[in-house]
Amino acid sequence: MSSLTATPTAPTGAVDSAPIVRVRSLTKAYALPDGKLVKVLEGIDLEVRSGEFVALLGRSGSGKSTLLRCIAGLIAPTDGEVLFDGSRVIGSNRGTAMVFQTFALLPWLTVQQNVEIGLEARHVPPLDRTARALRAIDTVGLDGYEQAFPKELSGGMRQRVGFARALVVEPKVLLMDEPFSALDVLTAENL
Repeated sequence: MSSLTATPTAPTGAVDSAPIVRVRSLTKAYALPDGKLVKVLEGIDLEVRSGEFVALLGRSGSGKSTLLRCIAGLIAPTDGEVLFDGSRVIGSNRGTAMVFQTFALLPWLTVQQNVEIGLEARHVPPLDRTARALRAIDTVGLDGYEQAFPKELSGGMRQRVGFARALVVEPKVLLMDEPFSALDVLTAENL
């Protein structure tokens, strides 16, 4: 297991005292084909308060993505727990949204449909869903590409669709797993 470092940064006076995310003694292990367990994370403790920006630093394979996926509820820890707003995370954490380092788009859906999918899952009415999706698409600079399919977009444009999809659900916590790696410097700075 490699070591991770969490570096919280908060604007002065913007942080509430109660953590919105609390990770307690989190361990995540995976079974190898021979049945042997490999611990990717072990005994991780972390608190994140509203208004904080936290960066997870570590070498490739140190478990940064795994920790984010546990916080998002996409995978369960082997041991320990993740609390969000004081409640244990079991399954998908609706208070978070995640921008992945790879393009996690559905290729058969248009840009607008990819952005709307999280709202549809949350039963947002169609008119509101469309309006919110169009605002998010405009926010990431993809106005005019609403009906394009992922295969018709550059890598950077696909990543911006991922940003729009995460932002449109108005999460309390935005988790980003190396989201700028596919973007040019100017676009990354604008986002």
